[in-house]
Amino acid sequence: MSKFKQQPLYIAVVAGSLASTAMAASDEAVKQDGDINRGQPVLEEVTVTARNRTESLQEIPVAINAFSEKDIERSAMQDLRDVVRSSPGLVYDSSGTMATGAITIRGMSQPGLIGDDTNVAMFVDGVYVSGRASTFMPMMGLERVEVVRGPQSAIYGRNAFSGAMNYITTKPTEEFEAKIEATTGAEGQSGVEARIASAIGDKLAVSLDLVDSESGSTFKQGDTYLGGIDNEAQRLRVLFTPTDTLELDLSVAHVDVHEHHNAGYEVTPNAEHAAEINTMVTGGAPFLIPGVHYTPGINALTPAGMAAVTGAPSAYYGEAKAADPDGFAGNAFGVTNESDLYSLRVNWDIADVTLTSITAASDTVTRSLQGYANAYMAPTMVFAPVIAVDTGFGPVTPTEMMPNYVATVNLGGTNAYLLNVNAYNYGGQPNDDRTAFSQEFRIQSNDAGPLQWSAGLLYSEVELDQWLTSSALAASGSPFGDEINSASIASSILAVDENGNATKITQTNHSTEVTSAFAAVAYDVTDKLNVGVEARYTREDKVADNVLHFTGAQGQVQGDWDWVSPRLIATYTYDEYTNFYLNIARGTKSGGINGGTPVESEMLYDPETNLTFELGAKRTVLDGRGYMNIAAYRIDWDDQHIRQFSQFSNGATIPAAITTNLGAVEIRGIEIETAFQISDNWAFHSAYTFNDAEVVKGVQSVTFGYVDYEAMGLDATAYPFCLPVAGGGCEVMSNLMVSDGDLSGKTMINNYRNTFNAGVRYSRDFANGAEFYMDLSAVWKDKRYINTVNTLWIDDHWDTNLVTGIEGDNWYGQLSVKNLMDDDTPSSAYRPFIWTQNQAPSIVNRMGRMSSLTVGYRF
Repeated sequence: MSKFKQQPLYIAVVAGSLASTAMAASDEAVKQDGDINRGQPVLEEVTVTARNRTESLQEIPVAINAFSEKDIERSAMQDLRDVVRSSPGLVYDSSGTMATGAITIRGMSQPGLIGDDTNVAMFVDGVYVSGRASTFMPMMGLERVEVVRGPQSAIYGRNAFSGAMNYITTKPTEEFEAKIEATTGAEGQSGVEARIASAIGDKLAVSLDLVDSESGSTFKQGDTYLGGIDNEAQRLRVLFTPTDTLELDLSVAHVDVHEHHNAGYEVTPNAEHAAEINTMVTGGAPFLIPGVHYTPGINALTPAGMAAVTGAPSAYYGEAKAADPDGFAGNAFGVTNESDLYSLRVNWDIADVTLTSITAASDTVTRSLQGYANAYMAPTMVFAPVIAVDTGFGPVTPTEMMPNYVATVNLGGTNAYLLNVNAYNYGGQPNDDRTAFSQEFRIQSNDAGPLQWSAGLLYSEVELDQWLTSSALAASGSPFGDEINSASIASSILAVDENGNATKITQTNHSTEVTSAFAAVAYDVTDKLNVGVEARYTREDKVADNVLHFTGAQGQVQGDWDWVSPRLIATYTYDEYTNFYLNIARGTKSGGINGGTPVESEMLYDPETNLTFELGAKRTVLDGRGYMNIAAYRIDWDDQHIRQFSQFSNGATIPAAITTNLGAVEIRGIEIETAFQISDNWAFHSAYTFNDAEVVKGVQSVTFGYVDYEAMGLDATAYPFCLPVAGGGCEVMSNLMVSDGDLSGKTMINNYRNTFNAGVRYSRDFANGAEFYMDLSAVWKDKRYINTVNTLWIDDHWDTNLVTGIEGDNWYGQLSVKNLMDDDTPSSAYRPFIWTQNQAPSIVNRMGRMSSLTVGYRF
């Protein structure tokens, strides 16, 4: 029996909610219009354009949240993470930086930094923002943010796999408007934001948005606010309407973001292995425990880069907890992202149809460099026949004479040496040079008849050069002696380059072309029933040129895929207050190409797919003073992308990390949202989500570092393989058992099984026309697992914000307090760079309580 079926509380909640909806519908259906007290306060009606046409939030047959300009301002939203916080059931997670950030909707998370494509598509004014650069988009000059849950591939296209988010910027109008505001606060917070918009004649309007802000941080090293974000952005928008039926909308934006090194630390391992090291197999070097994907004869068990089967702890199991950050080493600046974005939208109304053309281009540069100041002790490979170190006797040959000597291995007739080093982790990913271009043509009906339709074509191309750096910086006070330690690192594969920068260890240059055709039709079968069908055909052609890899450059590989993404929507209008809907949709996310492996079966990975069934009801209650919406869904996720290690190793390094189609997940969930305008002064909103995401097929990859299959809740299998090491024989200890790697029954990582959002708003008008408001919001999120074997987790926690302000005709002021309760539950945890061969995670601390004051003036 599934876990979902064992949840009577949630079943009762759903049943009760549906029953109350039906009863409320029955009660209000008998009312006559004249009986309704229209003088009562009502909720503001929200319209959205999630299906490329204007619709009421309560009528559109999808699960969607929309945040207006007023919501954004009065909730003090600053970036994507604030949108996620306010959206029921969403998760934001990263591998330490926004450059690796990704959104999870309905449990469809990504286990690790997989490929360039995320599971949630990000758009600005309907233009797809390529890759993870979307996380850096500033929230300036926004009219609305829309968050659509569930696969939207038919409408939005590629990679709207589990949902989509659209930033809709404010158009300039014929009215002059301008504002300027300044923010200051504790912990290094500061900022200036400005907007000016005006008509120029009767056919042209222009707007300019500017922002320059520093988010600050409750953690500091020297003059650096750890995890703080410095943001400079500008957007120019020009709207030209030569006739009443033709509109040209040009947008040019520049975004420059610097996220400082995060406020994290590398946790001390707490798990140890009972087996003694088998020196005949490993020569005293680290040792690899293969999973079920191991193939003898391809992945030679040479000592270099193998994971430890020793008595020393190298993993961490349990709850990720807050601790003082390690700080950063050297010039580890964190992440910088600089983007230029251009778009031209043309809308032309001809009779009962609208023709739309959207031309877009972007140029993005991302650089990453992290360096935890936490000592790392482990063997590393040294190829130098002598090491130049001041011992008083000249250069040293790496032999037993050196205090950090481990072993000598022969690689193709060349000696290599394993030497222990004491170092700081130093490197980063992703580093991107990206250019993108897209052209979309669309035609759609714009009349109010029973038949609504649209169709279109899309072409896009992306050129992406992407690389990973990884090196080490020598730690002072090394037990091997600082001279020996520094010289060993300088001669090893962990050495920095001639300029002291972290060394490139992989680089792949990608070229992607996408063509697609889409169509949608919806028809009023009766005055209560509307049925719609949407479909998109997509073809992707990708070329990846692996020009550098620590296992050996593999050169150019080409792949192509095509698929159809359909969706069926049925909407039943019970009465003017109540709509029921059924959604059946298939979502598809791009396949890709792996670098660093010559194994033919590993070079490509296919698209992953999900089939989603969703049943929902949207109910307006209390004469328009409130609403209650509910959605129940099931998702069958197949060919899931999972991060693995390649079966290939060149014998000198660890294998390449690759992506494979080895996963399948079943997800069942419920979403309940309510909002009420209680009186002229008081409003309340809440949401509850239950999301059960269970792995039905999955394999734990070959694991570098300590593996305890019993502690991971996995079954064991004997380790039968023994291949020659360094030209010599080997044997396997008789009691060596390893994990079978089967993840079936585990909970999907980065998924909250339960979440609860609630908020209360108070507002009051003064006699002079000014308005006072207060917004208190709280979010509770359940425990979530960080690793695929469910042995590392972040505990449940509350996140509470308070925003209060006064707004007059021109002047306004706002006091914002984020993390009001000063909760210190970590925000994320991830495994650091691969060369550490360490399963112990890096844990990123949550910002403490932060307050800021904003004052502004509208002209």
